[in-house]
Amino acid sequence: MREEVSYFSANTKGIVPGASPQVLHVKIISGQNFPKPKGACAKGDVIDPYVCLEIHGIPADRTEQRTKTVQQNSDNPIFDESFEFEINLPELAMIRFVVLDDDYIGDEFIGQYTIPLECLRSGYRHVPLRSFVGDIMEHVTLFVHIAITNRSGGGKAQKRSLTARIGMKTRDYTMLRNTTLKIIDDIFKLAVHPLREATDLRENMQNSILSVKELCGLPPITSLKQWILTLVSRLMNSDSVPSVALCMKDNFPYLEPLGTLTDVQKKVLAAYDQMIQESKFLIETADTVYDKIIQCQKAGMELHEELHNLGTKEGLKGRKLSKAIESFAWNITVLKGQGDLLRNAKNEAIENMKQIQLACLSCGLSKSRSGNSDAKAKRERWLWFSLSSTKYATALDKMIPGFAEQRLEM
Repeated sequence: MREEVSYFSANTKGIVPGASPQVLHVKIISGQNFPKPKGACAKGDVIDPYVCLEIHGIPADRTEQRTKTVQQNSDNPIFDESFEFEINLPELAMIRFVVLDDDYIGDEFIGQYTIPLECLRSGYRHVPLRSFVGDIMEHVTLFVHIAITNRSGGGKAQKRSLTARIGMKTRDYTMLRNTTLKIIDDIFKLAVHPLREATDLRENMQNSILSVKELCGLPPITSLKQWILTLVSRLMNSDSVPSVALCMKDNFPYLEPLGTLTDVQKKVLAAYDQMIQESKFLIETADTVYDKIIQCQKAGMELHEELHNLGTKEGLKGRKLSKAIESFAWNITVLKGQGDLLRNAKNEAIENMKQIQLACLSCGLSKSRSGNSDAKAKRERWLWFSLSSTKYATALDKMIPGFAEQRLEM
């Protein structure tokens, strides 16, 4: 369905209002069974393959990178190279894997595969290559690893460290545009502070998660399950017993120390507590900030039909009037998009808290482990008694016909 007011330009070379930029991490590991290019006659049976990664989408996203050339290996060339791409509009982005033969006369096509970014699945994958006309090439694949993170979890390698990120004093905020129509600009000015709050809430939560991952020695692309398992291993004492216990406070999974912790463990636990606090603050305040943003959007939409009349009264016409209408559409799109991002961040934080609680319980971090053991023993005794009673009743039924029916009627 089309929005009544929206802003989008296919030729945009910057951020798209309302869209959440993502970082695509691709590691080209190896290839399998590359055939000789059709019509190739410059060399013998050997080829020198390399892989080219192409991103297709809006102009801001279009780019390409390539691996090194592997000399004379078509059966199992090892590339082992990683790439990162920042995608401003994931919904329109596509990634193309192209395998070429590095030839001094001219690089020759071997195979390719194109897929929308939103259809990519994270993890280790085999990419089935196709011919130039799209036919499937049997057993010809690329072995890759795919990961997709938000912009705060990606970026260049030198910006991943905790100290580098903490040292950054500035933060990118999505700015509203001036329409030169005073009554409308006054409405949008009321949304400036809520928009900054929304960005801070989302970024603070993401940065706190990254801090815990980095202290555990994990990359930003690590899944939540892997992160919890590593966190638990870091919080073990010398006897391989957890040195912390799960403590639910206001339905949030805090970790309490059970004894003396090392300095490293204290640092990890402090980062974990900070992550819980940031998530809690986001969950508790997101609705209030969201309502402020949406109220400004609705107030602006009430004047949508009067834009031309307001512009005429202000003496705007032609290009200036079109610019004012375009800025109005930009602002409305920003407000709706940032509101949606904040709401999604809240849902993500709630889901993270649930997953952390379940992971901690499965790793044995519950304070009531003995109580759980007693309950489990009781259930096992009850099950044994039920089975024993059933076997006993079956035996009696063989000796006394109709005993089972009488037992059911009791």
